[in-house]
Amino acid sequence: MPIQNKMLKQFMKDFVLELVKKYPGEIISFVLFGSATTGEWIRGKSDIDCIVIIKNRKLCREIEDYLTSLLLSLDAKYDLKLSDTCTSYKKTDNPALNLIFKTENKMMFGQPFYVVAQDQLDLKKFKITKDLKVEIGTRTIASIGLFLQRIKNTGVILYGKDIRKEIPKSVPTIEKIKASFNAMLLLMMSFVIFPYSPKSAFSHAVKANFWACDDVLFALDKPLSTTKQEVKEICSIFGKSEIDSDHLIQSLEYKKTKDDIKMKKGFVFGYMLKSTKFVYGLYAVTLRKLFQR
Repeated sequence: MPIQNKMLKQFMKDFVLELVKKYPGEIISFVLFGSATTGEWIRGKSDIDCIVIIKNRKLCREIEDYLTSLLLSLDAKYDLKLSDTCTSYKKTDNPALNLIFKTENKMMFGQPFYVVAQDQLDLKKFKITKDLKVEIGTRTIASIGLFLQRIKNTGVILYGKDIRKEIPKSVPTIEKIKASFNAMLLLMMSFVIFPYSPKSAFSHAVKANFWACDDVLFALDKPLSTTKQEVKEICSIFGKSEIDSDHLIQSLEYKKTKDDIKMKKGFVFGYMLKSTKFVYGLYAVTLRKLFQR
């Protein structure tokens, strides 16, 4: 899966080059995955997802800080609007909304890169160790299994070792269960954000539908791919009597909607409620299908 956007491709080339130059011999692998590699990346709407594996665990924080400054400087050069789309850097005029975005970042929503040392990452056991915050998160509500499957299915190696080959195809059941929290948390955050920014709430709700599709395909041991292909797969697995496929297909169109479009609060709130019904309904029919196996 090549990077199709020319500006993003050059941005990532410079990004990796500067990182390797700054830390020679330290970077083991740099992997880009998600919308940037599936041809769905949209300037001003999409962020980037990267994992950087390094040798020395003591340098994790330092390299994270360097990547932050590097991303912002290169974003200013290429004008990809990543400082707006990556939750880590979002700034608004509303202090409450800024606090919400900061909380989201702590929950690993919209974080553009993850830096982890080679001795922390156990790909075969789906574990990240020696980091208490991450370890607690991945053992409770965050599914590292889903995270790694996204890398395996959509990842592009921009530097170093190809870690995709080491990620197992079979995933523990507990990882599939934890994956369901992703869309539910995103929906919850949409309702929290709504009073401050209906536009951001709408964006969260749209994304939650597709995260739920990710979760379900992951639970059913189906490969992850582009959003359009995943929606098609979900609609082929479940009939109209089981899920609101029209809502899902309509959400695909909303995914392309410009963020500056004006929407009435009533419409946004109604869509959020409909998305909540869709997500929980999709999880329910998936559970029935799994128990029928």
